Formats: sequence, structure tokens, C-alpha cells
Amino acid sequence: MSGNTSALFLNILIIAAIFVLNYFYQKNKFAFSLKCICSAAFALLGVINLLFAVAITQEDTEFFILMSVGLVFAMLGDVFINKSFAIGAGFFALGHVGLTIAYSFLQGFNSRDVIIVGVIFLATAAFLLFAPCVDFGSKTNKWICLSYSFIISVMLGKATANLISQVNAVNALISAGSLLFFFSDLMLVLNWFVGVGKWAANACMGTYYPALCFLAFSMYFKAF
Repeated sequence: MSGNTSALFLNILIIAAIFVLNYFYQKNKFAFSLKCICSAAFALLGVINLLFAVAITQEDTEFFILMSVGLVFAMLGDVFINKSFAIGAGFFALGHVGLTIAYSFLQGFNSRDVIIVGVIFLATAAFLLFAPCVDFGSKTNKWICLSYSFIISVMLGKATANLISQVNAVNALISAGSLLFFFSDLMLVLNWFVGVGKWAANACMGTYYPALCFLAFSMYFKAF
């Protein structure tokens, strides 16, 4: 079995396992143990794809390392956010920073990127600051969410700009993953700070794990 085939098989196997476990995680009232297993799986997939990339090529190692680091930080965010919103959000923010820097190794930042990021952030900030339905409960949570929204807006904006500039499988997967990540965080806000109902929690996790799988899978396409 070639390295390409082995890597593809492992990616499909782990992603399929994450999707199945995500279903049972939500079915079992968001059991924390299943959440940790799902999150550890996408972090493991990132490390596996990093190792495959290092084994077959010496190019763009920064991209693979930063993507893997971003996925590990996202896993840590999952582990800690239920215990402390601030700590969990901090790990997620570090993950987004790592992923965004990885995207910049594919294409450097330019003025178009800044415009796209600005539009996304202004729309997001306007919702967080002025929507009467949003109740953060404290100024600390409010400013954490606002700061976090800027970081994830940069991530989504950069991914979108890369795809506009060059349409390929890597940029398409990264853009789709970043968009789903952004949407998942919006559902988290609706669930925690608007209280729209359980459906928001399901929508949050239903899009979150596919987002991380897409991001990890993009590493495979970049390597091979």
C-alpha cells in the first residue's frame, strides 16, 4: 500500500469515526467523555497528516506544523470550555491564530484580505454589541466574545480570500472548514447567550466537528 493510499485510508477512517461519535455524543446529552474522544481524534488526524507531510516532502512544513498546532489548541478548547468559558475561549483563540498564520503561508496577506476581514468583523461585532437578544451576563464575557469574534473573522476572511485568489482543493476545504467553524461559534453564542433552545447546541456541534475534519483533511491534499 502506497503512502498516498495509506494516508487517504486513515483520513477517511478517522473522519468517519468522528462523524459517528459526534452523533452519539449529541444523542447521549452531550456526554463529555465522547466529546473528548471526538476532539482528540481530529487533533490526532492533524498530527498524522503532519507526519505524512514531513515524510514525503520538505516543503511548506510551516503550514503543516501550524495547522496541527491549531487543531491541538481547538481540542484543548473543547476540554476546558465547559469548566471555564474564558480558558476555553483562550485556547480556541490560540487555535484560530495558528490556523490563520498557516493560511498565510499559502498566500500572504494583502489589501483584499483586509477588506474581507473587515466586512465580516463589522457584521459580527454589530450583532454582538447591538442585538437586544444577546445577554452576556457580564462585561468580561462580552469582551471575550468580541475579541474572539475578531480573531475568527480574520481566520474566515483569510480563508475566503485565499479561495477567491486560487480555487483548488486545499483552499476549498480550508474555506469550508473555516465557514463551518464560524457558524458553529455563532450557534454557541445563540445557545449560551441568547437561549434559543437545544437546537442551537446541536447545530453548534453538528457543524463544529465537520469543520475540524475539513481543516485536517486539507493537510492531506496539500501533502499529496
